[in-house]
Amino acid sequence: MTDLRTNYIISHGYAESGRLHLQQWLWKMQMGWDLHPSIKLPEDGELRIADHGCGNGCDWQPHICFTLANSEFPRAWIISMAGELEDAQLQRAVLTGFDISAVHFPAPENLPGNVNLKVLDAFVDPLPEELVGKFDVVHVRVFTAVVKNGNPAQLIANAVKMLKPGGYFQWDEMDSESLKAIPPQPSVSAAETQEMLDTSLVSARSAMSLDYSWIPRLGSLFEQHGLDVLADFRMDVKKEFRKPMTDSLLMVLGHIAKIAVRDGCMVGTDKNWEELWNNSGAEIENGVSVTTDMLVCVGRKRS
Repeated sequence: MTDLRTNYIISHGYAESGRLHLQQWLWKMQMGWDLHPSIKLPEDGELRIADHGCGNGCDWQPHICFTLANSEFPRAWIISMAGELEDAQLQRAVLTGFDISAVHFPAPENLPGNVNLKVLDAFVDPLPEELVGKFDVVHVRVFTAVVKNGNPAQLIANAVKMLKPGGYFQWDEMDSESLKAIPPQPSVSAAETQEMLDTSLVSARSAMSLDYSWIPRLGSLFEQHGLDVLADFRMDVKKEFRKPMTDSLLMVLGHIAKIAVRDGCMVGTDKNWEELWNNSGAEIENGVSVTTDMLVCVGRKRS
């Protein structure tokens, strides 16, 4: 019998897939690239790229896993990357997407010829021997709610093991601690929206035991695992992309509310969710944006 919690239609997987393709568009438009310019691909031999979290990316809370793991059915990043490499006539490139479950993998016939998808827990220990030292690039994006106990060490260690000597690890992240409401002009209030964001963060920490303190430390964590850090920066979303980011983040907050509301109030608070949501909605209709900092960290494995 079909598990209705993971059924694509019942769980609204199609809606989350659309949001995450929007998220990929947002990252691409903001940055202008899929791979950071510091990453120099080898000029000869087979090129192998790995992307973690390409399917449903979550082994818990099936009804909200689409949002929290930020996977992209398969991740739009790997599809975009495959197209770029094809345009560059790099026929020797092989891209592998990994996820903890194959539930939402598309039919292989619908994938680009240079893309394949496999089941793998990014935090597995030990890492399967056949993956050690095989990849030129390993990529991770927005694992905020996948990292357990605020500790991404095992994921980073696995990524380093997967890399060939001289290979690159790129991690794109959004810093939830930086969630903020931005008015279009000083005369427009954003106080209700900021209260909704602050309350949602408190509740998410309580309901899902989330700890975001590792996010600003990605660069130092890379160094602790022997990587030479080539890029480590954060940025505000460009003002012309505030609206799509607002829409995307509101969908995330709506999903969080599904598990973080008890008796009408946000877990860990005495705040009524419907009241918070309605009050912030009035401000957002007046042009208030919801944004969060975007971070990129790139490290290179020593030869």
